[in-house]
Amino acid sequence: MKLTQLFRRDRTVIKRADAQDQAEKILAESLRLLSQVCTKVADLIETQRLERAGYSNNAYLQRLDNPPKPGDAERKKE
Repeated sequence: MKLTQLFRRDRTVIKRADAQDQAEKILAESLRLLSQVCTKVADLIETQRLERAGYSNNAYLQRLDNPPKPGDAERKKE
């Protein structure tokens, strides 16, 4: 009878290890899914912010700053 109790204890240890492994796997997958959701929400917020600033979905960004002066190009070469 003592021998059967040893086997039972081993099985509970194995079950606990499997349960912990399964819980860790579920936690890792949940965090991956959460990161995907956060990325999509961040993209949506950024899109809305750009639309409020005057950019549409299919528009290319344009530089609006002043073009460099001819003297600036010569200074960079030196």
